[in-house]
Amino acid sequence: MDHASDIEGKHDITTDIKKKLKEKHPKAAELKQCAITDKLETKTEKVIFENITQDEIASNTKSSSGSGRPTQIDMDTWIEMICSKSYGTHSNMLADEIATLARRLAMDNIPHDYI
Repeated sequence: MDHASDIEGKHDITTDIKKKLKEKHPKAAELKQCAITDKLETKTEKVIFENITQDEIASNTKSSSGSGRPTQIDMDTWIEMICSKSYGTHSNMLADEIATLARRLAMDNIPHDYI
């Protein structure tokens, strides 16, 4: 593996890499019946997630940090897009859409194919 591949986070698939990956992954185990449940899923109270708002997204964005892997968009960029006045109402609209998405993912039963 070369240094450039380590920085980019992607590698050409070689025989050596395939071998190393196979060594790292455990063999599949037989399914245990106790892992299967027929119980109904527990629903979370929706009121908990109603507080996810545009203001909460902006506030939490300001105090967040991190790298941008795999999207290459680091937290500084998100802070700029959501908290900066340079984008006018678009920053508020983005924060509102993120809040709406978070509420929907938390409260609605969204089919996997829709995501």
